[in-house]
Amino acid sequence: MQREEISARAFELFREKGYEATSVQDICDACGISKPTFYSRFASKGDLIIDFYDGVTERLNQNLSSLVETTSAWEQLVICFGTLMDETEAAGPDIMAHMLIINLEEDRHSFDERDFLTKTMVAIIRRGQESGEIGNPSPAEELYDTAAYLFQGYLLMWSVSKGVLPWRNMFKESLKSLLCIRDRD
Repeated sequence: MQREEISARAFELFREKGYEATSVQDICDACGISKPTFYSRFASKGDLIIDFYDGVTERLNQNLSSLVETTSAWEQLVICFGTLMDETEAAGPDIMAHMLIINLEEDRHSFDERDFLTKTMVAIIRRGQESGEIGNPSPAEELYDTAAYLFQGYLLMWSVSKGVLPWRNMFKESLKSLLCIRDRD
């Protein structure tokens, strides 16, 4: 059984039973594999979460084609961050909380910038500044870094609130303020 198949089944179990209540043995039983087979593909149960979160940005890169449907820099940023939020919500607050915990115990680099995503977002911000749609004149790289940290802060609070925090609207309004976007909606 491939890594991706094990990961998919593990996430089904995490959603059904919760991360803590799901053991490696549960995952092995659901996949019809032995523990040595599991450990030949993953160093720990936590690695499943790290792989998932790393895959979020990769899946976002694959979905960037939706950006060409609009010329608005603001709408493109909303699409990018919205895709990240969709993936995060699909995983659920329990899984995301454990991803945060794992990174607190040992920096697994889940929050490191991803080169392609960073370049894309910086280019969008820069284009928005040039067109006047983004009114904050700070360097585009600094604005993206700040937006990414803002996103991570809302992710943390959404996870802590067990998914109750209306983080989408809160983040969008904060991002709009950061970038000095004129009221569009």
